[in-house]
Formats: sequence, C-alpha cells, structure tokens
Amino acid sequence: MISIVFSTREDNPEFKDHLKKTTKGEIEILQYTNNGEYSLTELYNKGLDESKNDIVVFCHDDIMLKDGWDKKVLNHFNSTDYGVLGMAGTTDLDESGQWWKDMGKMVGIVKHTSEGKTWESKYSNNFGGDVVETVMLDGLFFVVNKNRIKKRFNEDIKGFHFYDFDFTFGNHLEGVKVGVMFDVKITHKSVGATNEQWNQNRLQFCNLYSDHLPYNLPVELKYDNKPIKQLKKLPKVSVIIPTKGNVDLLKDCVESIFEKDNYPNLTVYIADTGSTDDEKTRIKQEITNRDNVILIEYDYYNFASINNDVVNNHIDKDTELLLFCNNDIKLVNDAISRMVDVYNKNKKSVGTIGARLHFGDNKIQHSGITVFLNQQPQTKAYFPSLTHHGINTYHTYHQNQKEVLGNTGAFMMINKELFQNIGGFIEEYNECFEDVHLNIDCLRFNRKNIFVGDAVCYHYESQTRNKDGEKQKRESEDYVKRIIPYIINNKKTYKYFTNVKEDVLTQILNKQSNEIRSII
Repeated sequence: MISIVFSTREDNPEFKDHLKKTTKGEIEILQYTNNGEYSLTELYNKGLDESKNDIVVFCHDDIMLKDGWDKKVLNHFNSTDYGVLGMAGTTDLDESGQWWKDMGKMVGIVKHTSEGKTWESKYSNNFGGDVVETVMLDGLFFVVNKNRIKKRFNEDIKGFHFYDFDFTFGNHLEGVKVGVMFDVKITHKSVGATNEQWNQNRLQFCNLYSDHLPYNLPVELKYDNKPIKQLKKLPKVSVIIPTKGNVDLLKDCVESIFEKDNYPNLTVYIADTGSTDDEKTRIKQEITNRDNVILIEYDYYNFASINNDVVNNHIDKDTELLLFCNNDIKLVNDAISRMVDVYNKNKKSVGTIGARLHFGDNKIQHSGITVFLNQQPQTKAYFPSLTHHGINTYHTYHQNQKEVLGNTGAFMMINKELFQNIGGFIEEYNECFEDVHLNIDCLRFNRKNIFVGDAVCYHYESQTRNKDGEKQKRESEDYVKRIIPYIINNKKTYKYFTNVKEDVLTQILNKQSNEIRSII
C-alpha cells in the first residue's frame, strides 16, 4: 500500500478521485486543507506521522498521473535501495541554490499544461525503468520510504518553497539515496513561478548548507556492457592513432582496443609525430610488441596529412574500414564491434560512424556534431555555430543510433574506398575541423553519418590538448574562414540545424548572405 499526502486550499474531491482511478493497489489519501495557516514542512511531517504505510507520496494537487503509477513506484523501492524518488532533480548545486541554473546537470521529464497548451520539459534522456541518482528533487511529486530516510522536514523553513530542496538534499548528505524515475508519467497543470518568499527561503537554504555548496555528485557512467551478438561479417579494420609522447595514455588506448573489444580482424597503426627516443623505445617495447600493432615514424605533425599518408601508403591493402582514433581514447565497451555492426547494416548508405565519448569525469564530450544559428549582437546577422550534442552534460545524449551532421575525428570510422574517393582529409586546415569537412563531404556524396549511442569510450581530451594563443588563433581561422563557409555553401547540411527549420534557414541565409560573408 501507498499513502498519498497533499496540501490543498479547499476540499479537492476531483483530485482524490483521480488518485483512486489511476492506482492499481490500495491507497491511503491524506488531504490537508490549508489556506496558509501551516507551512508545507509542518503538514508533511504530520503526513509522515499519520500515514499508515511505509511508502508515502508528497505531491501537488494540480497534477495528472498515468494509470498504474503506484505499482511502478513500489517496484522501484522493492528493487533498489533508494530512500527518496521523484520526477525531476539535479546532480549539481551551486552556491545560489537554483537547481535549474546548470540545465546540463538536470535530470527528469515532466509535462506541463497551461492555457490550452501542453509541452514536455525534458531535462535529460528517458532511462525507462532505471533510476538516476541526484542530490535533490523538486517537490511537484516525490515519494519516500519512511524506513530509509534519516531526516524529517525542517519546520524552520516556512511557507511553500525550498522544503523539498532541504528535505531531499539533507537526506542525501546523510547517506540516503535520492533519485529520479522515468516510467512514472506526470503532467503538471500549471507553471512554477518564483516570488519574494521563494527568494527568502532560497537564502535560508543556502545559509543552512553553505558548508556543502557548491556540491557535485560523482555520476556513474551509463552504458551497455553486454557484448553484442557475434558479427557475421568481419571487414578488415585499420585503426590509425597519431601520437606524440603521452605513452601511458597511448598504452591505455591500445590495450583497451584489445581488452574491451578484441575485434578479430584489426590492425593498429601508431603514427608517431615526434616522441623522444626514450618514448619511442617504450612504445616499441610495451605497445608494438603485438603482431597487429605497427609503428610508423614522422618528423612533423599535421592531422590531415599524416592520416592521409597512413591510409595511402601504409595500411594493409585488404582494409575495408578506417578507424581514426586519438591517443587519448580508451574503450569502455566493445565500441568497434558495435560500429562495424552499424556499417554492415548500412554499407551502401553510411558515411562516417561515431561513438559516444565521455570526459574522465563522465560528462559527455561527444554525442554527434550538431550545428545551430547564433545572432550577432552588433550586425544582427545570423552565424552558424558548431558544437557536440550533449557536451558537458551527464544524461543528455543520443542513446541509440542517430543520423547526425557528423562525428568527431577523435574516434571516427569510415569506409576506405569512400574516404579515398572523397579525397581524404583536406590538408589546408591549420589546426582542426578537417574531420567536420570530411563529414560534410560524406553528405555531399549522399551518405548519412551515424552516431552510435551504445558504443562508448572515454576521451581524455583535457590531458592532451594545450591551447596556447597561437593555436587558438589558428583554430579560429580554420573555423571562420574554412569550415563555416563550407557549411553555408552546402545545403545538405541545412537539415541538421537544431534550432531552425530548413526552409526558414534557407531564407535567412539568402537574405543575410552579405552580412554573414562580411563576418567570415
């Protein structure tokens, strides 16, 4: 059984009927009529004391729930050790106490309906029957197991704001697991708003927890660790890894290829671009001591030129697939096999194939390249901008296969014949974006670039990238003078703009072409 506690200004038989109709098991409803005489903390403590059941729901009285929600709630408590579950929360809190300030760390999905309109606030991916741990929960709807919580509601917090933050964050700090569920569907029949009392309670909350703010929850990496089914076709894969120094990172990269995947028809080519003699000795002794790992030495560095040279002059002739890989990549699961599986199923139509990449702290680094429009403050002209979908978030990324503008060259697969027909990487780029150019070339060849969400790697980019002033200048020049004009002049990219429809985009670019080109 479940007990349901809510505060209401007047008797609300309609909501009570809704709760009875949408639940499958027996429920206890504790309605507290309250016109401001009591704070929610007082009434919710009363609900904790007077409820007959261990599982207690605290919610607003202006919500709609889907049938059978109670069974799902009970299942979560029976199958996990969570003490408090809700619909929306965050993994990080800063000193301001505004949980939505960093939307990339928010978790949950809530529908809203107001003034005849209904929309979905999707703060993160939908993880189905899983629970994602957070540090606090919004008070719209949350459920507690009375046997697992360590703190009651703080009655020093008056009114109707921040009672939820204090209760859930306080319990989290005491070791109670707090999390968001996704299979319980909810619609809120209003839109939350702040006021002076909200701000006063916020300051009170921040003062109470000043020793703990800012607070960042270490987030567990979510991925499929079950190996995929054995592939019927095993095309030859040549993995090309440019490197200079960073031998330990390189070693971890190569070892992960064989330990996490062990794809049976693969050769690794290490393109050294200037390591010291001692470092090259280590590479030969510790990394290229396998038959299918080969060292190629260069006395210069240019990403495009070196990768092109390895493809054209060094790899096995029977290579069917190229996998360009940074030396700071580390496979988490059988990412290569998963990417090959996608290739086998889309051989005639696929361009590049990419994997989900995470920084070392488990934030997203890459979930497909995406492009959007920015408006320049001074000229008011629109200017295309590039980013990686979901970057610096924990739980917002393409979970499955997704057709995207492109994939990053840090870990990117492509058919060798297609790569050579395109002409390889364009070598005029000074610093980067030649991989983006290649992706757009694939679109020009009527191929689709596919991101594979269940192929997962770490990308320890911050450990190897050193952006000095000159490097940033070269990167900016590549961006403004090369890749952005190429995007604008190739209409096949227009369908991938995330914030504007293709026909509208065409009108904007045609109308403001002079302004855009003046910026370029």
